[in-house]
Amino acid sequence: MGDSANFRGFVMDDCTRLMPSLFTLIDEVAFAPLRQRLAQRLLADADPRGVATVTQQKLADEVGSVREVVSRILAQWAAAGLIELRRGAVKIVDRVSAAAAGRR
Repeated sequence: MGDSANFRGFVMDDCTRLMPSLFTLIDEVAFAPLRQRLAQRLLADADPRGVATVTQQKLADEVGSVREVVSRILAQWAAAGLIELRRGAVKIVDRVSAAAAGRR
């Protein structure tokens, strides 16, 4: 980095651009329960019909967890009738209850 001002500028610009999202993720992981983060992510990603086109692995990555834990929570919500699990998507059946489930 010391030899190339262009490369140093590129790295520093990239770090500056990515740092706020890193701090947001750290804050969410440290202070918001996983169920809450997952519910918020689903509600934010859902289209007007209530369908979030996202894989369970991507959800896990976005909320700072592993797929197995996210899958377990989603299965519980599906059993309760809050969501429907689809291949590569999650349909939110009841937005109000899904949001409330994230707070429990």
